[in-house]
Amino acid sequence: MDQIKSFMPDKIKKGQKIIIYGAGRYGELALRGLQHLSLQPSFFVDRSLAGTMYLGINVIAPKELENYKNDIVLIASYNYFNEMLEILQTTGIKYYYDILELLKIEYDENVLSEYALDEKKNYYKYYNVVKNSYIQGLIITHCEVVLTECCTLKCKDCANLMQYYRHPEKLDTNEIIESFNKFLDTIDILLELRLLGGEPFLCKDLDKIVKSYRNHRKVKRITIYTNATILPSATILECLKSEKISVHISDYGLQNNKILNLKTLLKKHSVNYYIHKYDKWYEMGGIEKRHYNNSFKKQLYKNCIMAKCYTFYRGKFYLCPRAAHGERLGAFLNQQEEIVDFTEPIESIETKRNEVKHILLERDFITACDFCNGSCESTRKVNAAIQLKR
Repeated sequence: MDQIKSFMPDKIKKGQKIIIYGAGRYGELALRGLQHLSLQPSFFVDRSLAGTMYLGINVIAPKELENYKNDIVLIASYNYFNEMLEILQTTGIKYYYDILELLKIEYDENVLSEYALDEKKNYYKYYNVVKNSYIQGLIITHCEVVLTECCTLKCKDCANLMQYYRHPEKLDTNEIIESFNKFLDTIDILLELRLLGGEPFLCKDLDKIVKSYRNHRKVKRITIYTNATILPSATILECLKSEKISVHISDYGLQNNKILNLKTLLKKHSVNYYIHKYDKWYEMGGIEKRHYNNSFKKQLYKNCIMAKCYTFYRGKFYLCPRAAHGERLGAFLNQQEEIVDFTEPIESIETKRNEVKHILLERDFITACDFCNGSCESTRKVNAAIQLKR
């Protein structure tokens, strides 16, 4: 497969429409970039929001692209980039481009939503997707590796269910590395390895994990997610010095002085970082059973932002963090075909590889969906990081 080209204004031919494929964070970024260039798209394309409006623009279904084969389509997605690329090629679209150049444009960032701004600051996430899109093989956009269940905050609406752990445990670093290595053996590329908890800086051996994957040929980027309540040690700071590594600081407005301290420390040690200010969260609710019918669960999973939030926890690969932690907390049992287990020796790489492919491609909902409100545009929002009483 040839390397996809980036959109530039000089690509437009007289009479051509511009269509943005993806009505989400990257769709928003594509739109603002175009508007800065005094260009306006005719439609968004999105299977979940087809028939609605997004940012004041009509959204059409992917099947309608057949009517626009000679127009320009911009691929504005991270998780679904390769899927969209395949659809465009199958449909016979002649002019399709990535939005790398649009992401570079500087303008007043106050026009962006908090999550779109987060992605704009993380230019290399989308860059890695684009640059690896021509490679044939099993490419995973990201995987969240849980290092500890321990957290320094007690957020009532934590999507990852940390608030329910009464006796949280720090996980064994050697076991994490051993099982995750088996996962990497079964795939071709991991575009982003996300290290989190709980609070990852509570993991004393974080440097050991980072060093294991900092130069791994299959891992293209590493992000550490922290709430800024813990300052990393000198040993950890030293191992974070890499263009491949970035620290994601979650700013809930609870301890601005601590964020400033962490920011100063990271800057002093030349560690890449960015700050995401969270004002609102989706209220995904508790872990009680909802008794949804299958049709509703399919729709919930189809629209859910966290449905592709791949999680590696205690040696197993899950499709979302609530599936992992909900089972651990005893709220439900996932079906065997919703998980890939890497805790035991692998007898056949190809068999295990097919297991990963199967859960990525064949699931239209999972057990955890019936214990969740979902995470999509229709989900009610609440103030971020409301603290429970200890």
